[in-house]
Amino acid sequence: MNRFKSGSARSGILLATATALTLTSVTACSSSSASGASASASDTLTVGMDGDSAANGYDPAKYTEMRQFFESVYDSLFVKTADGGVKPSLATKFAYNKDKTQLTLTLRKGVTFADGSKLTAAVVKKNLDRRNDAALVAYGNMAKGGQAEIKQVTAPDDQTVVLTFAKAQPTFQEQLASDAGMIVSAKGLADSKALGVAPYGSGPYTLEKSGSVKGSKYTMVRRKGYWNSAAFAYDTVVYRALPDPQARANALVSGQVDVAAVAGSTSSFVKSRGTGLSSLGGTVVTLPVFDKKGTVSKPFGDERVRQAIQVAINRQDLVSGLHKGDKPTSNAFPSSFDGYDAALNTTWGYHPDKAKKLLAEAGYAKGFSFTVITSQANQTDLEAIQKQLKAVGIDMKLKAAASTEEAFAAVSTTPLGYLAFNWPEPVVAMQAVVLGGFLNTQKATDKQLTAYTDAAAGATGAKRTEALTKLNARLVETGWLIPLYESYSYAGYNTKKVKPLTFAGNDAYPLLSSIKPAS
Repeated sequence: MNRFKSGSARSGILLATATALTLTSVTACSSSSASGASASASDTLTVGMDGDSAANGYDPAKYTEMRQFFESVYDSLFVKTADGGVKPSLATKFAYNKDKTQLTLTLRKGVTFADGSKLTAAVVKKNLDRRNDAALVAYGNMAKGGQAEIKQVTAPDDQTVVLTFAKAQPTFQEQLASDAGMIVSAKGLADSKALGVAPYGSGPYTLEKSGSVKGSKYTMVRRKGYWNSAAFAYDTVVYRALPDPQARANALVSGQVDVAAVAGSTSSFVKSRGTGLSSLGGTVVTLPVFDKKGTVSKPFGDERVRQAIQVAINRQDLVSGLHKGDKPTSNAFPSSFDGYDAALNTTWGYHPDKAKKLLAEAGYAKGFSFTVITSQANQTDLEAIQKQLKAVGIDMKLKAAASTEEAFAAVSTTPLGYLAFNWPEPVVAMQAVVLGGFLNTQKATDKQLTAYTDAAAGATGAKRTEALTKLNARLVETGWLIPLYESYSYAGYNTKKVKPLTFAGNDAYPLLSSIKPAS
């Protein structure tokens, strides 16, 4: 996934090694092959990613948690700040009506896309009007029936966009500071085939044809005339897909890449070689249940089966054996969050006899079997969990992803996944990912989860904490999320070339604009 973290889940889905090494076909909105040829090493930043950041093409709405890659070629309506907040970007002003059911955006003047076309309110409307397309997972919670449903988008003039919601959305601007808020040009929207092989954005860089190989390397060169060029330090940014954690760590310590996502399993190795290492807590490694309706595997439609899996896993053994330094947890939320409840670690801890009883009550006393897709990064964890589930009669079969596409499809083809879930803000994460995003492609519903999310969104202080506590407990009780352990996100960097990396609040993605040369 396009993030700096321990563990690995590509866009929240299982990661597969990128095997396609075909030269990307690039259209006119990419730079010429000579445009970055003169850049010196000091002007180039090479980033080691934990997977193919453009496996499904260059439409940012096809992804979630891919901001750090796509912000090189796209602008978003809002951007994250160093303290984890958001501020206007393509939008310069915003205002809500009294009941928070309408948001008015004022757009920045004079912005052009790399293809030469201009940013207008009509273009923003065309982007957001795609929200009911199921393939565009970034818009999932904004679609009809979503937790942040947009009922209408209007463009009363070239610089004004008005969003009308189905219900109050007091912090909707936060959802426009990532993939969902990135704006594709009108030309890109009109030609999906072209958008599949090249970006059509207004961002600080453009994709260079000669330096890019699909599934392996993507070279971005500075775009002349970009309105906020001073915010980005490098003339060239190269993204290298290195899904194997040890290979990525080796590339970092040997100087082949300047910054990289570092897995917890290789963090000690990286640090021992004198390489810089920044860390951030708050990532809960989780088994998300995709098949809440039992469509792919019937047993998963029964809450008792999902609860049985919760209590069949010995999290302490998993951490002691494979993730020393991390913390076993049965909480959906990180320990630093309002709503965290230590009692859940006992209630939903390791109780194999209870697991067997729950399975029997659900009609599966003899157990059942299902298949999950694995990657290099999670294979060992899933093998350990496989043995624990086997002990209570559940046969979890493991299948290595044959391609990145197969890994991406896992949300629809398998009942269970593996996710290193960084919670930037619980209400936004619930609306954009758990209830309305890629973790719920079946559009399953749970009245309590919706009610507690809504209550937290409209509350402050003790009332908000109370709502979040109930939300956290219900996420675990219903088995939509099966937490394993709380982990750290690690970002490694070459101290001779790059200043210490920082994180944007609790977001495990260092901002591209925050990465600066050491001198």
